[in-house]
Amino acid sequence: MIDNEEEYLSMHPNQRKWINECSMCHHRGYKPNILEQLYPYPPTETRNLRCYFKPLALNNEGICEDCDKLLKQKQNKSY
Repeated sequence: MIDNEEEYLSMHPNQRKWINECSMCHHRGYKPNILEQLYPYPPTETRNLRCYFKPLALNNEGICEDCDKLLKQKQNKSY
């Protein structure tokens, strides 16, 4: 079954460049700085990303904040 997010991206494949995906949990969201990069006139499709996705920041390893916290907790417990 295709979810709404995947359906949107299949209809607008050029918008994939604005999507981040966590390398651990594979959660997807739009790049938080998207509006700054496209200001003052973002394309309509890019504005619509906010309807289907939430902002998702990734660290240098491509991991979202939630997974990074869990990973650090797990590392601290193992010591």
